Amino acid sequence: MKDFNLNSFKTFLEVANCKSFLEASNKLFITQPAVSRSISNLEADLGATLFYRANKGIALTPAGEVLVSYLNECKNLLESCGRVLEAMNDSENGKVVIGVQSHIVRNYLMGKIKHFRENHPNIKVILIDLSTNDLIEYLEKRKVDLVIDSSPIDSIYNNLVIEPVKILQTGFIKSSDYNKKIKNLSDLENECIILPIARSSLRKNINNLFKENGLDIEPQLEYGTEELIIDSVRRNMGIGYVVKDAVDYLIDEGKIEYIDLKEQLPTMEINLVYINNFLTNIGEKFIKEEIYEE
Repeated sequence: MKDFNLNSFKTFLEVANCKSFLEASNKLFITQPAVSRSISNLEADLGATLFYRANKGIALTPAGEVLVSYLNECKNLLESCGRVLEAMNDSENGKVVIGVQSHIVRNYLMGKIKHFRENHPNIKVILIDLSTNDLIEYLEKRKVDLVIDSSPIDSIYNNLVIEPVKILQTGFIKSSDYNKKIKNLSDLENECIILPIARSSLRKNINNLFKENGLDIEPQLEYGTEELIIDSVRRNMGIGYVVKDAVDYLIDEGKIEYIDLKEQLPTMEINLVYINNFLTNIGEKFIKEEIYEE
């Protein structure tokens, strides 16, 4: 196996990110000829051209794109390894990176983060909000330590541990000033309905229920956060669909009301997702103290 100069890979990544030999040389504090020489030597070692060179600038070749992809994965693995080693030496300092969507933070995770921070004030908690598929990709690339997301979680990967940890109830809500009587799902067809965005599991589940009942209900308003749904309902702009835990305090205050329907509404199953061999000590600590200790 050929020995490669690791500095040449670092130089290559910087050039690829900057799309400029000159800018990369400034960031690396080396001369532009040294950068060009490093790239040329790497290309010779690999037997592949990594950049298209033209008067207007440079661009990655297909071989360059492949190398960037692999080097970024290596970089993520090294960062993950750093977190693991850091946590092994000191489990009261460091960070845990959690992939989770904002509505799950609000309805399930916020109190747990508060409790964890109270017990471990020197541990930084970082949250990354992406779609389910992107969160799983981040987990596979070691950009997050664990994922907390709602069902269904469909993945091509077979190294995932997926554990159901919580069931949340959902419901339709209306303003206390909303006077129409709503008793069945079919009564919603002629109303202004406010739903989560299409990619959310909450939306997919309620859409399935509509279809099962032969209903063609399209939202007049759709939002990416529950806060906007709830605020719109409080302003009497329509009927919203949310997780019940998100609005219990407003129900108690009499500002909004649940709509009691004859049909049984979907629940939202919250799952913990992680990869055994890449879970840091701090990640394990968070899971043990906050997820398993309900």
